[in-house]
Amino acid sequence: MQKWISIVLIVVLCLSGGIFWESWLPGVAEFTLRSAGGHTARQMTLTLLKYTDPVMKQIGRYMVPEFTESLDENFLYFAKVTAEEEELPDDDAVKAANLSALSGTYHQVNGTAVANATDYDVSGNLNDTIAMPSFTEGEPAILIYHTHTTECYRNSEGISNTEDETKNVVAVGAAMAEVFEAAGYKTVHLTDIYNEDFNNAYSTSRAAVEQVLKQYPSIQVVLDVHRDAISSNGVDYYPVTEVDGKEAAQVMLVCGTDSKGLSHPNWRNNFTYALALSRKMGTLYGQLSRPVNLRRDRFNTHFTDYTLLLEVGSAANTLSQAVYGGQLTAKAMISLWNGT
Repeated sequence: MQKWISIVLIVVLCLSGGIFWESWLPGVAEFTLRSAGGHTARQMTLTLLKYTDPVMKQIGRYMVPEFTESLDENFLYFAKVTAEEEELPDDDAVKAANLSALSGTYHQVNGTAVANATDYDVSGNLNDTIAMPSFTEGEPAILIYHTHTTECYRNSEGISNTEDETKNVVAVGAAMAEVFEAAGYKTVHLTDIYNEDFNNAYSTSRAAVEQVLKQYPSIQVVLDVHRDAISSNGVDYYPVTEVDGKEAAQVMLVCGTDSKGLSHPNWRNNFTYALALSRKMGTLYGQLSRPVNLRRDRFNTHFTDYTLLLEVGSAANTLSQAVYGGQLTAKAMISLWNGT
């Protein structure tokens, strides 16, 4: 049955994209700024093909190396990893990966790279500039929250989600808040759990953020801190780099758009801000930033021009790597705002 489903899907791909694998790939697979050309059906079919026939997945990987990676980078959970202690060596199931925008793997423009999963052409925005946020002294300036609050990192219990705030993404948000506060930026950090009903997590967190922004209209920067999940062929990867002799989880800046119909009229401002931040991260901390990820979903990035979703490491990173990556990202933001 799988074989016949695969054959049907391949026919659909040929009719929608031609006879070359490169023309079948969604825009995100190329890690370039080329528009996907509106072939939403092609993207859906290719994704279905991945899960339908492992043989075709292997063929795709052989012909186009970016094939599998492009399909796996979808905020997916993967199998939990059991470990005896936090800092673990690589094994067959857990491996380090360099996913930096400066790694040479991606098409770079002006010191960063873009993974464009939309049909929008953003090539004209690469040299855009945006004024930095204007903060009101003594008033809250930054909001940190976590739509997927229970997401956590590799540890001795082998869990991928926990309500323990000392082990999940809340700990990363707290570390970032400390950096902002120490620099004089008042920060509101929401630690409530929004993903008890996973399917409605974004609507639940959106309501909470709107309430805070109504209470504190001085807030300019809104950060939804997550952790990614990167898996391929049974191997869980953790993006990591070394900064000042210490391992830091690499960070992906995610920008939503209005591609799926939700209002987000100023998404290009968020995109321009993310590009500027990614470049600052590269200038200060080498390969800390992954390519800026432009998505069809809005992901609640519409609150302000300085709203971003941050994927700090993956589920296979350790908490210490993630905390350090978050701290460095916060420092890069401050440097960007101050022009230093």
